[in-house]
Amino acid sequence: MTETQTPDAPTEIRNVVIGTAGHIDHGKSTLVQTLTGKNPTRLSEELERGMTIDLGFSNFVYQGKYRIGMIDVPGHEKFVKNMVAGASGVDIVLLVIAADDGVMPQTREHIEILTLLGIQRGVIALNKCDLVDADTLELAAEDARDAVKGTFLEAAPVVPVSALTRQGLDALWKALGEAIEATKPKDTQGAFRMPVQRVFSAKGQGAVLTGIPVSGRVRLGDSVVILPGEQKGKVRGIQAYHAAIEEARAGHSTALNLAGVDHTACQRGYTVAEPGVFSPSRHFSVRLRLLEKAPRTLKHRSEVKFHVGTSEIVATLFLLDRQAVEPGQTCDCELILEEPVVAGMGDRFILRLPSPAITLGGGQVIRGERDQLPRLDAALLQRLSAWATAAENPALRVELAIEEAGPAGIDRQRLAQATELRASALAPLIEQVLAKGAVEEFGPSRALIHRDARARAQAELVAIIDRFHQSNKAQLGPRAASVQAQMGLDGRTFASVVEAAVTAGQVEVRGELLGLPGRGGVLSADERKIVERIAWQLEESMLNPPTLKELARAAGQNEATTQNAIDYLVGSGRARVLHDGVLFSAKALEFARKGITDFLRTKGEAAAKDFKEVLPTSRKFLIPLLEYMDAQGVTRNVNGMRTLKPEA
Repeated sequence: MTETQTPDAPTEIRNVVIGTAGHIDHGKSTLVQTLTGKNPTRLSEELERGMTIDLGFSNFVYQGKYRIGMIDVPGHEKFVKNMVAGASGVDIVLLVIAADDGVMPQTREHIEILTLLGIQRGVIALNKCDLVDADTLELAAEDARDAVKGTFLEAAPVVPVSALTRQGLDALWKALGEAIEATKPKDTQGAFRMPVQRVFSAKGQGAVLTGIPVSGRVRLGDSVVILPGEQKGKVRGIQAYHAAIEEARAGHSTALNLAGVDHTACQRGYTVAEPGVFSPSRHFSVRLRLLEKAPRTLKHRSEVKFHVGTSEIVATLFLLDRQAVEPGQTCDCELILEEPVVAGMGDRFILRLPSPAITLGGGQVIRGERDQLPRLDAALLQRLSAWATAAENPALRVELAIEEAGPAGIDRQRLAQATELRASALAPLIEQVLAKGAVEEFGPSRALIHRDARARAQAELVAIIDRFHQSNKAQLGPRAASVQAQMGLDGRTFASVVEAAVTAGQVEVRGELLGLPGRGGVLSADERKIVERIAWQLEESMLNPPTLKELARAAGQNEATTQNAIDYLVGSGRARVLHDGVLFSAKALEFARKGITDFLRTKGEAAAKDFKEVLPTSRKFLIPLLEYMDAQGVTRNVNGMRTLKPEA
């Protein structure tokens, strides 16, 4: 009986990928050809040498319900990097062990790699059973069971089979069928991302990039980006197993024909992705597990080879909480790569020694980082642990990203990047988070901010002002610009924190100063005399105010003391600093307002120079005054002509 069918089945059937594994010359390619009727070997060099060097591909349709893609991987130790590139996208492993050879070194290394990659299902084919007697076959089966103890293959069926005589093929089909039926569909909530396995140019079609998408979906006409390199293209055609389809999803073995892409600038290890979500990085936080049989301890700053997706890159290991990781241990650490690559949250990876080429361990990517992480930082390690948990929990990713954005909040585009989720998948998760009440929207962009982050920022704001009041009882408060610098916030975020604190009655805005209610401005008799003397000078000068230096000279004080007095007057509303630092008393500003208002009621409109009729001042002070009246809603400036605003 054979389950092989033609690939022209309905495109809505489930896609499952099976990958081979095992030592060289154990018959993996021949068995794939026997199962599918198609030779997976692609390269002429492979046919000449009789050895698989790179990934091979074949396919069949199983029971009309599943389109099965088969990836045949090389078994030679020199080509482990190609084996990892193929195994990273498979659902089921077909481990091939020759009955006449038994378990060999590459058999064991492949088992270790597949276990580290998190693959859950497999079948063990005891190939070449026609070449051995019953006793040898039983010994080979026991050898196979011993080799997979403690791995995901421990309970996998061991099926004697011959790829040449087709002996045991029905039993192998049955075992594969059970594994296929138990395979769950891949999650498509994430943004589209496909590590590239092959790149070529089809005559008359242009660039074709193949691989197995690890997240999301892509449709004809969609825009994509090739990373790294930032090439942008449009999906002109999609094929799965030589059949044209309209949409590819996570888990499909896919070929994308891309318009606008130079295939010579792409290679295995690159990623085709949804634009605006993923960024290549050289820094990744990871959860690493060193194999119990790892040949050595891995020290801080060890050089390793990092295999993720279809990439192989030299990296330096930075241990965040220890000086070395021992065989069998697990830890969170950082990998700093020689070249940037795209890797998503939860992606499985393999670490190998550059020389000798030995598999050391592997684990899961926590996330891409912007820069090198600090060591021995308990808060960081706790945060990395939370993000590691969030790899399988999109809602938690959203909450963590919003909380981590701090008082600045995060807009939806940056949230998509931080969570690696499609906009359509992100929207309901945002609604869930908002409904819990811990997150709120603010501003025209409806940015999202965590209430705890805002509360912490407000508490820090109040603490900074409080410390200032304790040391400067006579002053009304610190300058807002100084507080902003101490908090390290951008202008928009700082303004929103101050606004929230003012609304809550925690803080008062006193001109350019910030103060706490009932605090500051406790002047001694001498200090009050200085303040009143400077206030009198300002009011007497009216619309031609003196400079700081002139005020200090007239008051007989140094400039620092004079500036403190000015800050007090501004903070208490008795003076105001206009554009370019021009200082006017409140009395002068009221005089100017009345003069401008009366003048325009009579005249209707006027140019700047016309106001000199009613404002006895120079152009140096006239322009800041007029701009102040515009900002206060007294006047409207249209092409240099000012009129009264109706409400004025």
